[in-house]
Amino acid sequence: MDFQAALDFLTGGEELVLTTHVNADGDGLGALLGLSHWLEQKGQAYRIVVNDETPDQKFRFLPGFERIESYGMLTDRSPVSHFVVVDTPTMSEKRIGDVAGLNGAKTRTLVIDHHVSDDDEGDVQVIDSGASAASELVYLLIRADGASVTEEMATCLYAGIAFDTKLFKYSHPKRALAAAAELAEYGVDPQEIAEELFTHQTYETVKTLGIALANMTLHKEGQICALYVDHATYTMGGDLDVVVDHAMSIDGVEVALFFKEESPGRQRVSLRSRGKVDVNRAARQFDGGGHMRASGCTIEGTVNEAHEQVLAAVSEQL
Repeated sequence: MDFQAALDFLTGGEELVLTTHVNADGDGLGALLGLSHWLEQKGQAYRIVVNDETPDQKFRFLPGFERIESYGMLTDRSPVSHFVVVDTPTMSEKRIGDVAGLNGAKTRTLVIDHHVSDDDEGDVQVIDSGASAASELVYLLIRADGASVTEEMATCLYAGIAFDTKLFKYSHPKRALAAAAELAEYGVDPQEIAEELFTHQTYETVKTLGIALANMTLHKEGQICALYVDHATYTMGGDLDVVVDHAMSIDGVEVALFFKEESPGRQRVSLRSRGKVDVNRAARQFDGGGHMRASGCTIEGTVNEAHEQVLAAVSEQL
């Protein structure tokens, strides 16, 4: 892949605004922060602005986390000159929230992502659906530049890859392991990162897990597991990733569907697959996307309506 256009974009001198999708996760934040440390090394001005009112504190161990700004706290919301979006192929308001307002008619844009999409957005693109994570692509960009990889960069990017692949179980694990092994040579502590990402759970997380498991149902002779939490539970602030992982641990389950009522009448859906079903294909029917084994989408309607639609989309592949 030719990274030169992206490197030229990133080091052109104009201040960059960096962002990622709503509900920013470990890969989105890891990629943003890894990129930010490289930009500082290059003397390039930048700001990190996300839609979330408060970035997930689970990731506060990442070097530079305190630099992340919330769009809601901005006093100047005028369109910017250069806009960088990572870990999402589209700059729509649905994907990046109100931050989309910073992307004006004259704004130059760069997209760095590893998801399959029908969209063709971005004046410059670094898109590779064969990559394990957006953080892997940022690492490849830095390596293509020939820059010195610092411990701070490596920690952020390693964490992003580890998070998105769930410790190298999903999303092109061979590529993930290769990149992670290289990053580990720059002072990364894999054990500490794994503990920060996957072993610390809040009371709210465990409570949310219990409620979701109580609502669990099996379909298609036990091949599909569906779970649900209502809006009140969703707003407790628990880590929702662990819920769908528990569903996938059940013997015989090929696909897990986790419905989260983000707001009344609006359902966020996480889909996971062992590989028999391409959940990315199913999610794209609802303007979502991701990977063959891990995808997501948002559906307007009641949980019963969303459940019926997604279950039908997944069942047709079984």
